[in-house]
Amino acid sequence: MSAAITAIVVIATTYIATFGVSRSLDQAVWGTFGDYFGGILNPTFALFAFFGVLWSLNLQMKQAAQLGVDKKAAEILQVVKDIDNRLAELLNTLVATASKRDVLIIHMVAEAKRLDEQENTDSKFLAAEDVYIEFLKDSKSSGSLTGMAVREMADQVSTMSEFLNRYPQPQGGGYAPIIEYYIAKTSRVIPMLREAQGLSASTRALFETTTSSR
Repeated sequence: MSAAITAIVVIATTYIATFGVSRSLDQAVWGTFGDYFGGILNPTFALFAFFGVLWSLNLQMKQAAQLGVDKKAAEILQVVKDIDNRLAELLNTLVATASKRDVLIIHMVAEAKRLDEQENTDSKFLAAEDVYIEFLKDSKSSGSLTGMAVREMADQVSTMSEFLNRYPQPQGGGYAPIIEYYIAKTSRVIPMLREAQGLSASTRALFETTTSSR
């Protein structure tokens, strides 16, 4: 709208500066005046309308593309939630009984995190609880229930990593806050899985790097 008003003002100013403002009763003069304005304004407005159509089409294309990105992000978020629910179930797997108390994988996760905070490898081994050492042995056994649960956890975390690598990120990088929450939550099991089953370098890097940068 402002561009159209500006065009009218410029054309009128140019006409007045060239031909003056003297009034005329001659219809031919008025006809010439009308042809002048119509001949310039009509194609000008048509050009503005054309640009408007292009702008509208471009906006619709961007909106359609954004809808596709949002749909992909929502689908990946749902996968991440499903994996998180399954990990929560596996964390409650019974691995041993110590002092008449059930020891679950979630307790081994906490122990692995505590040991991971110690810098020296030898001191880690010496500081480890006996139940944790037995847990690591069982987790590497192909026939044990503990081993099956831990292997599934490793598979679930690797799958989550693959989907997170496909998650659409803005130009500035980074994940949505809800995704960062699930990454931070899942990263707690990384030290245990690294010791018990091993994880690919790319999977470890995603969870460790993303968590440390927060």
